[in-house]
Amino acid sequence: MLLGLVLVVVGAVYLLKPTIFRRGIWLKTSIAIRALSDDNYIRYMRILGVILIVFGLGLIVRAALQ
Repeated sequence: MLLGLVLVVVGAVYLLKPTIFRRGIWLKTSIAIRALSDDNYIRYMRILGVILIVFGLGLIVRAALQ
């Protein structure tokens, strides 16, 4: 259940601030930042946020039904 909540929170952060990791050391180490254009990177982070939220909600529902 706790992991589900963490995934939902991280997914929400990715949806609200998709460029949160576009600074500092992340610019040199992230393959996604180097390989994708700005628009595609923002789209990628938002899709990743949605996926994390869906998986997190799935874990929360599964824990509630047990």
